[in-house]
Amino acid sequence: MGGKVLIIGHPRTRMSMNVPVVRVPPLKRFLVHFRRPDSYQGKYGFDWLRDEYIYPIKTVTNDNNGVAIGSPTALCTNPTALKTEYRITNVVNPIRPYGKDYYPAWLSIFPHTTTTQFAHGSNMHSSGVTLDLEIEEIDALSSDATKLIFVSDNPNLTITPNQIDLHTLIGTKQTKSLGGSDTRDFYLATAQVNIKSINAPLTSHTEIKVIAKLARQEEEVGKLMVYKNNVIPKAEIVAVNVITGSTSASLRNDYQYLFKKQSFNQALIRAEVRVDTQFNINTLPSSDVDVINFKTNYINSTSNIGRGNASAFKNDLIALYEKFGDHAPNGSGIDTNANKRTYLFYTTITAQTAGTMVQGSCSANYNTNTAGIITGINWGNAYIIFGTALQSKRTVLHEGAHSFSLTHTFQQSSSRITVSSPFVFYKGFTDNIMDYVNQVGVSTRNPFEANDKMNNFYKWQWGIMRNDRSLIFSY
Repeated sequence: MGGKVLIIGHPRTRMSMNVPVVRVPPLKRFLVHFRRPDSYQGKYGFDWLRDEYIYPIKTVTNDNNGVAIGSPTALCTNPTALKTEYRITNVVNPIRPYGKDYYPAWLSIFPHTTTTQFAHGSNMHSSGVTLDLEIEEIDALSSDATKLIFVSDNPNLTITPNQIDLHTLIGTKQTKSLGGSDTRDFYLATAQVNIKSINAPLTSHTEIKVIAKLARQEEEVGKLMVYKNNVIPKAEIVAVNVITGSTSASLRNDYQYLFKKQSFNQALIRAEVRVDTQFNINTLPSSDVDVINFKTNYINSTSNIGRGNASAFKNDLIALYEKFGDHAPNGSGIDTNANKRTYLFYTTITAQTAGTMVQGSCSANYNTNTAGIITGINWGNAYIIFGTALQSKRTVLHEGAHSFSLTHTFQQSSSRITVSSPFVFYKGFTDNIMDYVNQVGVSTRNPFEANDKMNNFYKWQWGIMRNDRSLIFSY
């Protein structure tokens, strides 16, 4: 009948008429994921569950103990636990659109406020954070009238724009292998939304919902979790140039910027170098027995103490600074709960043996049982950067993160130690600051090393660092 159907009128009136029928297509099935841009440099916290962590995509030659694998393997050794962490833990109103598990990305930004609105606000993210959108296709998508509506129920958390026509995001389809015959089809649209935290801090983890809408059909197809930012701890850092010869060490000149805007800010920690000082071993009392022993054990013409002496050098240096340093803690040791400063020592001395070297080392106290097995690590408040790593961004941040209580991402229980990372990954495969640049048993390097992309902390690491004993909460 030419696009019309005959509608029988109300039975009491027996009226009939021809009316046009608007056929609304069904809402196609798809998911929306927030993603950080490729230009990301660590200026805000952003984390998500990578496909490589839970699917057998990357080939792992050996596990962390050197046992051969040699096949595509999920990079997390317990992907089931990792899925739960990202789907459930601290997620507001977890969703399963179309019966599929959904893993929201996490964003952490400082609130942009006046001091009257919030004393610990910041200008760091005053312009907000611009993110990409990834559209994961379940049904084949086409150009229709579907809209994405972004919903924040908190007026202090804004997203711009608050809606986008889906068809504007559908460009070139990409297909990613998830291992075996499994694939995922998606579209990536860059720089689509801007997120701001304004006027007041977030007192709890807060969601931004993504609603797909076509006529009267609606479905929640995505979510972004934004980390609560009403508590901003401060980390005070004392940078100590340790002089042992005729010249002082030269640490990379942007290290203060790295602390403040490319690392610990991801955990919403305000990290600041409060003191930049020198500790000249040459001018210490020459008759003091500790000074004599230090010079005897570590000062030589090669400025190389050997790899095996790195830990002892660090511990003896800390003790010497506690005794003679101008900015040593008053009334307590550096590695105590009473000390609220982190000490970064750096030196021209190297710790090398037969081509292998220690780049840096963090102080720690180890708990052991009667069998001598390490059952716990209490990370200290000091670390050292040796001469071979003075220009290494990753080493400066990696060792600093140890001092804020993080273990290696590949740390797992063994016959000698029961301490493990909350989630264990294969060594040398991730962009995490707590990973290493080398893989086990092969010459292959971490793929993120070459482009200086090892600049990320995971959202579960944010909480660990924020609970470190050295942080200051009242200031």
